[in-house]
Amino acid sequence: MADILVVDDDPVSLSIVSRILEKEGNTVTGCADARAAIESLTFHEFDLLVTDLIMPEHDGFEVIQVARNLRPDLRIIVLSGIDERVPPELTMQALTKLGVARMVRKPIKPAVLASEVLAVLIGG
Repeated sequence: MADILVVDDDPVSLSIVSRILEKEGNTVTGCADARAAIESLTFHEFDLLVTDLIMPEHDGFEVIQVARNLRPDLRIIVLSGIDERVPPELTMQALTKLGVARMVRKPIKPAVLASEVLAVLIGG
């Protein structure tokens, strides 16, 4: 189906997201930090980037910026553990300015992630 780059510094989240997406028939490259993700983006064209935002050293915002510079048409989904006190529509407004297509809240619900990925891949 799609070639997807997943970036998350939490090994459990990285594994769960990767398995969900692979189960849907996608090819997944997993990266445990932003540096590895940036290297992958430099040498490989992906159909979709799925990234966590809050990571040590370099964060998901840096990954998104590099992705936009290297691959302006790359579709992006953000995984977010952002507190529920922050309205999702407010967060999404800010992310949309960065070219992010969707946001999926953590903890990840497999059906939600799979449907959001499919919607982005089909509709952009």
